[in-house]
Amino acid sequence: MKKTALVTGGHGFLGSHLVDLLLEKGFAVRCLVRPDREGDLFPDKDVQVVSGDLRHTKGLEDAVSGVDYVFHSAGLVAAPGPSAYRAVNIDGTRRIATAVRAAAPECRRFVYVSSQAAAGPSRDGKAITENLDPHPITHYGRSKLKGEQVLPRALEGGPPFTILRPPAIYGPRDEALLPFFRAAARGFVPLPDGPDPRVFNLLHARDVAAGLLAGALSPAAEGGTYFLSDAIGHTYKNLAEALEEAFGGQLRRFRITDLLLDFAAIAADELAGLTGRVSVFGRQKAREIKSRWWLCSPAAAGRDLDWAPCIGLTEGIAETADWYRAAGLLRAPRRARVRYDAS
Repeated sequence: MKKTALVTGGHGFLGSHLVDLLLEKGFAVRCLVRPDREGDLFPDKDVQVVSGDLRHTKGLEDAVSGVDYVFHSAGLVAAPGPSAYRAVNIDGTRRIATAVRAAAPECRRFVYVSSQAAAGPSRDGKAITENLDPHPITHYGRSKLKGEQVLPRALEGGPPFTILRPPAIYGPRDEALLPFFRAAARGFVPLPDGPDPRVFNLLHARDVAAGLLAGALSPAAEGGTYFLSDAIGHTYKNLAEALEEAFGGQLRRFRITDLLLDFAAIAADELAGLTGRVSVFGRQKAREIKSRWWLCSPAAAGRDLDWAPCIGLTEGIAETADWYRAAGLLRAPRRARVRYDAS
């Protein structure tokens, strides 16, 4: 019989790639969707949609009943302040985990999608490992760390959990890096850089989805926390070079100083306050961008999960550019190396 997997946040960027992978692997997929979401969120996909909201307990036990695996990927990546992050990333995690303990006795694993932000940046240029004390530097990172910390008690007596901490993620359906691609389509690329190059890990969403599934299935991963990483220190220069490959020509590189970044972040926060809209970019995001090293080690994930990324930056950026073009989000690249089916 098919195993059933519940995915929270399955209609989001990373969650949608996880749903695709689970369907490909023969799982029956169920997705928790807020009642206020409208439209067909999973066109042409055999997905059972259940109504529920992480900010409330109503409906959560029904949503998890009978599932074999839970992938908790829903969460706020942008919010007006700590209280909003707490309501979803901490309290919402506690609610869904408690529901699993109470109503899903057959559940084999609860997979929590955390973030490298929960650990914070590395301080000495070396990749951080799971045994180091976390030092998150943003409201988002602190909320993801506290979300990790509620799991042992919330799931006590229930299924084992596994925590995965991916780095920055890109790929088809992403919105965070879309401004870089739109700039490249116009012939230039912004480079937020300080006196020293910023170095960071970056993973394609399909590689992250594969890591989440590996974490769910690995007996050695019970109760563990793992970084997902390609072990490559990328820079914004590397990203610009990959964009040049995807768009088939040299791009004008516009360096964004820390001062300019700070001014832009203040302006974004002030505009968000005036309009009531939440912006992904602001002072908190600028603080992450200005950190010199965002590096984490995938050694433990390779050992216990038998996982390694498969998609290189040049290939992944070209595929993503082609998907944006096919989706009508930017003009056609002059030369796309990979053709991607937008359906």
